Amino acid sequence: MITIAIDGPSAAGKGVVSEKISKLLNIHHLDTGAIYRAIGLYCYENNVDAYDENQVKKILDKIEIKIEFINGEQYTYLNGECINGKIRSSIVSDYASRSSALLCVREKVKDLQQDFAKHHSVVMEGRDITTEILPNAKYKFYLTASSEVRALRRLKDLEAKGEKITFDQVLKDINERDYRDSHREFGRLQLAKDAVYINTDEFSVDEVVSIIYSKINER
Repeated sequence: MITIAIDGPSAAGKGVVSEKISKLLNIHHLDTGAIYRAIGLYCYENNVDAYDENQVKKILDKIEIKIEFINGEQYTYLNGECINGKIRSSIVSDYASRSSALLCVREKVKDLQQDFAKHHSVVMEGRDITTEILPNAKYKFYLTASSEVRALRRLKDLEAKGEKITFDQVLKDINERDYRDSHREFGRLQLAKDAVYINTDEFSVDEVVSIIYSKINER
């Protein structure tokens, strides 16, 4: 089996790059962010304070997350409901970022991630995949870009979904999330010593995919 771990901040292009790499290699791309977003969605819909670990702990046993792949596409189920169309909003992103800072949440998701990697060849992306979830992965990459470039990318995605939001608000959200993700006590965003660092500011998605694919073939 082959295991590829990709980390980086929000809107750095990890998801689309991982998807393309998985198709090139004919392996699964596990969108781990969807798992955290599922928990964030549950908190949002059930008025759970995603900052309050005591509140979140009480509801974790009520959350059943299942991942299926159909024709190469990931379907994420929350308590039996497919939530692919509900987890990409800015509010769910915020709830996911808040709740993912809690140890109880990270342990739940970590078990799901590691179990999946034991049974499948996979491209897995997130914040701490290279450092904590799959520290022994043969292939590790860290994708990043300036906060302004990432905000523009996120703004385009949100506008395409019909959300009305300003660039300044998206940039503010990006910067706040970067701070939270990189200052957590555990599971924080950081560059693994053995990861290949790629700044995507000046690269298209296909160019980043080409760089990663060539690095994999080198080994």
